Amino acid sequence: MSNPITLKKLANLSNFSISTISKALADSPEISSKTKEKVKKLAKLYNYTPNLLAKNLKERKTRTIGVIIPNILAHFFAKVLVGIEKEAVKHGYNIITCISDESYEKEVKSIQMLASGSVDGFIISVSKGTYLNKNYEHLTAAIAKNLPVLLFDRITDKVTCDKVVINDFESSYNATKKMIDSGCKNVIFVSPINNTSVGVERVRGYHKALEDCQMPTISAEILIIEDYKKFSNSFNTYIENNKIDGVLAADELSAIYTMNLVIGKGLKVPEDVSIIGFTDGILSENSNPPLTTIDQHGIELGEVATKKMIERLQKEDYTKDYETITVNTTLIKRGSSAINL
Repeated sequence: MSNPITLKKLANLSNFSISTISKALADSPEISSKTKEKVKKLAKLYNYTPNLLAKNLKERKTRTIGVIIPNILAHFFAKVLVGIEKEAVKHGYNIITCISDESYEKEVKSIQMLASGSVDGFIISVSKGTYLNKNYEHLTAAIAKNLPVLLFDRITDKVTCDKVVINDFESSYNATKKMIDSGCKNVIFVSPINNTSVGVERVRGYHKALEDCQMPTISAEILIIEDYKKFSNSFNTYIENNKIDGVLAADELSAIYTMNLVIGKGLKVPEDVSIIGFTDGILSENSNPPLTTIDQHGIELGEVATKKMIERLQKEDYTKDYETITVNTTLIKRGSSAINL
């Protein structure tokens, strides 16, 4: 096998210096268009491939972003990951993905492992365990090591960094109000993510919508899911003793699970009970009836987060002008609700 072509060999073949060859391939404004064209043609002719490892070592960069998500099985996080990877590749970056499995300890270990020289920065959605612990030292420690951190979806005010979120409060408020406007008088909220920042914001939006409707007959009811089997029993008991005609669920799975329980009790969806859930995934489109959803635009959110992270990495000072970016949701009406858009 022949030896790979190097910058030095290209310089010898072209009679340009190694510095000129390097700058021409990097599209430096210092080099004329004519010289760039000649060098690039020569590089293509000899199948020149840049030595990224050497380049990264020289720049002390890995061109790799660490991504930590709570749950890969959740359709929303899978979509976000697609967006992150797509945008990273576009800019010549790789990603290393770790799953915290909602564990504070796993989240901490993942950051410690990757912070030892494997990545240039982190894109993270905080786990339930971290939110409950309220200990974010592992995140601030990474920032102190000049490793930028960007939080997405599940965030905290305890860490000063870039953040990308959806309009959780407004989305929950609007969905609840749509059900009330369609005639629902007993709307409940179902959540398996109560111990997260997004869970709190969605409950807050639900509460505010009920408050603003100014109907004394409507009272807030929040049912928390910690174990789906146990929730099945408690929900069946609840529905036997209470009238409901609307359900807003904090995610896709809890919405469809609750819808199946409602149907199992002999009620019709949406004639008797309207149901709306967050996240527009495969389950939503294929449930019976199809689920009305709040599309969180996960791919777009992932792209926005990665673009912001790369912008941050290219700054000389990582610690200035932090920004919180909001990606707006879209309410998609399907057969599980009687709302009007």
